[in-house]
Amino acid sequence: MKKYGLFTLFIFLPTTLYAGEWTFYAKGLVGAYYGVSETKGKNKYPNRWVGRGDATLNTSYVFDNGHKLGVEASTTIMFRQDDKNRRGGEYRFYPYVKDISKYGEIYLGYAKNAAAMLHKGAKDITFLGVDDSNITYFLDNSNWNNGYKKTYFATPKSTSIMNDGRALKLVYIAPVDKTTKAGFSYAPDNANRRGMTSRYVDYEEAEDGYSVALQKKWQLKEWNLYTSVGYGLFNRTDKELSLGTTLEKDKFNIAIGYKKAYVDGDKNSVSTTKISDNLPAYFDNYRESQAWNISMGYEWENYKTNLAYLLTDAENTRHQDSMILWSNIYDLNNGFEIYGAGGYIQMHGKKQEEDNRGYAIVSGIGYRF
Repeated sequence: MKKYGLFTLFIFLPTTLYAGEWTFYAKGLVGAYYGVSETKGKNKYPNRWVGRGDATLNTSYVFDNGHKLGVEASTTIMFRQDDKNRRGGEYRFYPYVKDISKYGEIYLGYAKNAAAMLHKGAKDITFLGVDDSNITYFLDNSNWNNGYKKTYFATPKSTSIMNDGRALKLVYIAPVDKTTKAGFSYAPDNANRRGMTSRYVDYEEAEDGYSVALQKKWQLKEWNLYTSVGYGLFNRTDKELSLGTTLEKDKFNIAIGYKKAYVDGDKNSVSTTKISDNLPAYFDNYRESQAWNISMGYEWENYKTNLAYLLTDAENTRHQDSMILWSNIYDLNNGFEIYGAGGYIQMHGKKQEEDNRGYAIVSGIGYRF
């Protein structure tokens, strides 16, 4: 009982030392989007409606010294026309405790890892995204599959480290100085998450995950240059290195990202043969791969445009993906925005007859709050 009394004292002591107030905020984007697509081979979604809402909810106690302690959650609601696996839509909810003080930021819960938070690679201005892209809402990519009955990633989906997804973890982002941040994260059970490894994999030991990262801002006359480096170790054998940079001036920006993934160890090697219907050969081929991306964006009054490119390549087979995404937003004021985007994907399978390519044109309207 004594230790619980000390814990209670530790929790409530700051309240007695510093007066403060409770705050609450919610911010996000909701919208409806219609896409028309064409695929050379299997055209799974020739046209469809997608409704999506993303929000960040936060309630915190703010002390007079500026220290903030509270609970935050990232939420997503999606409805996709003709989605046979999720007829009632899909709901995601990622809560975590968030502590911000002069000593840095602490996250405990279902947050992203430190390397992903500090990564400065290519970016996009819509929900489609470049890293972990949602263009698959409208274009079927045979190399990326994260469904109820099958999880298959023959190539990586990003230049940021996302192997541990939204697993329960501890994240610490520390300010080294005014221009530099350092980060560390630990996930004790890396398998329990919406990551890239199949949920049907049964590892011999608990699949834990670590990541470390560093981000720095450089002032180059009228330009701001951001650089980042991240490293991740997952399940004691999977290692990932990410590099990123973003150059900004006024309303213009250009960003580049790179990631190298490799397996180092004699346990849990890449699966070269079929294990089951849910675990086909090379279902985890992204674990030995490389990814590059680049984006350029510009903002002029109420109009924003962004052009991005992603190239991913697996080392054990000829699997490869290249994606181009051109996104445009026009702000109608009062929170309403009009969207227009064009996407193109070219896919290389394990054999030449499995190659495919397709394009999609997406338009819609959203409300940002």
